[in-house]
Amino acid sequence: MAKNKYDGILEAVRLDQDDQLVLAKIYEKRGVVWSDHFLVKRDELVARLKNGQVFLVGTRQYKLGSSFDTTETIRITKKDGKEFIRLDQDNKASDLLNGIPRF
Repeated sequence: MAKNKYDGILEAVRLDQDDQLVLAKIYEKRGVVWSDHFLVKRDELVARLKNGQVFLVGTRQYKLGSSFDTTETIRITKKDGKEFIRLDQDNKASDLLNGIPRF
């Protein structure tokens, strides 16, 4: 069985009027099991990404608690001293979270 090479799953986001992330709905890997979903603020998600944790965009598979359908990796970029959360490699001064469900 292949080892998962990620620490968490980002399932949905809440954005402000400038399309900046405010809250994220995530699942966290805890040993060999996964947590229920919970909400984290932008600062906590940025801190986790800066500490080397890897988050993928995805959703939990129905009735399979430890299985997820995943897509892209969440990245953090810096521009002008500010951090931005993006799904691509560009170093632009904005969050890019297209395709992630909103709540």
